[in-house]
Formats: sequence, structure tokens, C-alpha cells
Amino acid sequence: MRTLLLLLLLAGCAPAPSRPAPSYPSSPQGTLKRGMRNCPNALVGTTTRVIETKDGADVQITATDPVVQQQIIELAIVHAHLGRPNPAEPAHSGMHGGPGNLGYCPIIHTGTKVTVRRRSDGAVIHIHALHPEDVPHLQLAIADRIAQLAVR
Repeated sequence: MRTLLLLLLLAGCAPAPSRPAPSYPSSPQGTLKRGMRNCPNALVGTTTRVIETKDGADVQITATDPVVQQQIIELAIVHAHLGRPNPAEPAHSGMHGGPGNLGYCPIIHTGTKVTVRRRSDGAVIHIHALHPEDVPHLQLAIADRIAQLAVR
């Protein structure tokens, strides 16, 4: 009886199984088959600035051209409604498919929640890590992708 109680006590104290961390590549990857058509950061004439937050990052995308400002807002809203990537959809099809761990767009959906705040000159896209321990990895991946935008 004592042994059974001891085993039950030990089983209750065992650490919960760890979940796998989202895979944020250290540098942008993929084939750019669609030329980043869904990424507001890739619009011609935009300026992108990232501000790290306690739970992720704010990606500010702005432009001086009113037409581009409206396109930024429209694409940002699309990202806010996409949710997690759908592995059932083909990767690089523009349908938000594949595992979600490849790409160049700094708006990362794997292991995150994406929200949008409109600005008069564009939008602020908040990328919130669902797990606090993922924040540093998410911030690094976003910064790497923004740095690559400047090179393109």
C-alpha cells in the first residue's frame, strides 16, 4: 500500500511533458515562388520598423503614398485573420499552407497570435508569442527577416 501511495505521489510530481518549441529559422528560407505578394513589408515604398515587446514584437509598416498605405492595411488585416498555418494546404501557394517555419515575411504565424492596429500612414502588426519562452526566438527571427528585406 505504501509503495502504491509513493508511486502515485511521484507520478503527480513528475514534470509535464514538454511541448516542442516552434521552429523559427535563424535566417529567411524558401523559394519566393509568389514574390511575397501577401507580405505588406514587401510593398514598394514601405518602411518597416520593429519594436520588441515583452510578448513578441510590433512591426510598424508605413508609406508616404496613400495607395500603398491602404495596401499595407489590407494585407495586415489578411495576416491578422490567417491564424496558424494549415499543413493540409500546399506550401508556397499563397494559401497559408505548409509547416509555417519557412519564409521571408516578418509576420510569423507559427506559435503566435497576430493582431493589427491601423495608423494613418500604414499599420502596426503585433506578433504575440503564445508561450513566453519563445519570445527571444521569435524576436530574433523577425529581426532576421526584416534585415533581409533591406538586402532584397
